[in-house]
Amino acid sequence: MHILIITGGGIDIPFTDSYIKEHKFDKTIAADKGVQYAIRLGIVPDLILGDFDSLDQEMQIKMREWNVPIQTFPPEKDYTDTHLAMEEAIAMGADEMTLIGATGTRLDHTWANIGLLEIAMKHGIQAWIVDKHNRISMWNNNLELRKSEIFGEFISLIPYTEKVTGITLTGFYYPLCDAELTLGISLGISNELVDEIGTIEMKTGELIVIESRD
Repeated sequence: MHILIITGGGIDIPFTDSYIKEHKFDKTIAADKGVQYAIRLGIVPDLILGDFDSLDQEMQIKMREWNVPIQTFPPEKDYTDTHLAMEEAIAMGADEMTLIGATGTRLDHTWANIGLLEIAMKHGIQAWIVDKHNRISMWNNNLELRKSEIFGEFISLIPYTEKVTGITLTGFYYPLCDAELTLGISLGISNELVDEIGTIEMKTGELIVIESRD
């Protein structure tokens, strides 16, 4: 089951509307300000959750008119609304998730949301953070990228753990063979596919993969 999570960061409405129409999602969760975006996108979520401190009264009335389950949390809580939405998606049986609105001007929230990809990964769930310019994922095993399917032409590899070892890249402009990526070193930034299929092999660690359009 592929679950879409709409949360409260920055969203480009025309891009998001097009992206959602081009992909199939089985269920949708709107987290807090994500309700506002769902309204603008004409989407009725299957679940709404959050403290709703960023929604005006008119929007709160609208979300109750949807007559879908609502989980309300106090503003003083341990986890972000996006984190709570991901936990709900896991409980609902997701095997894939896409997070929209998980990036924006609040870099603390953006970085925390990238960290949530690790939670999904450890549950065996493939999760993506998508915005107008980037698609972000996290991996602890080998993966294959197709030039015809990648989100953007630039591909960056950033270690999430202190080290990612045994990195071998084939089909890339800058190949690597049994290399090590270390946190804080920019070796993996801004690569490109030159073959239709590119492979990323790794031995240990957790790797953030960012496909960028600019």
